[in-house]
Amino acid sequence: MNYQQITKVIKQRFYNVRLYVILSSNLAKKPILETLEKVIQGGADAVQLREKTMSDSKFLILAKEFRKITSQFKTPFIVNDRAEIAKEVDADGLHIGQSDISIQIARSIIGHEKILGVSTHNINQARIAQQEGADYISAGPIFYTATKNYEPAVGLDYLKQVKCEITIPFIAIGGINLENLGEVLNAGGTQVAICSAIICSDNIIQTTQCFKTKLITHTV
Repeated sequence: MNYQQITKVIKQRFYNVRLYVILSSNLAKKPILETLEKVIQGGADAVQLREKTMSDSKFLILAKEFRKITSQFKTPFIVNDRAEIAKEVDADGLHIGQSDISIQIARSIIGHEKILGVSTHNINQARIAQQEGADYISAGPIFYTATKNYEPAVGLDYLKQVKCEITIPFIAIGGINLENLGEVLNAGGTQVAICSAIICSDNIIQTTQCFKTKLITHTV
């Protein structure tokens, strides 16, 4: 395959992501690399490494280990915020927030062949992210979440707006658990990002499997 074909295949894979697990070592009950292996074994379609307070040097070491494991399992690996490290470890993509670097700067660092995701909290942000070339957006927080308690929940109505207007993949995020997952699915959120509900679970593999099963068997 040529360069353009390889790029298309990598990005097309994200349309098939149903369960996207976000991992943070300060939240996980078990060691972070063990947690990573368990969520992959449980059926995660993609994973993101998110470490807001970790130094760049420690993050780089950890990201290299994530890259080894995700490569072994052929699981898409996204780095949160740190574009230079995403490039250095050859991650599959980068995820940025509204207060991080711009889409243009992110692209100049990681290139156009990598997946670029953008956090959005309202429909205008979603429109801009799509227009400026994001490969996917996250939409949320749908429900209140302690992991992002500085951001108010946007609710299911925003998810419905995104479903009507946005054509790139959109990932529902924020406070989603096995009890409210059905509400998210019924609102059109067929791709979800999960953090605490999985990585804080006593049985990570089983919990991940439960999420995956609900996602692939749901019918409206």
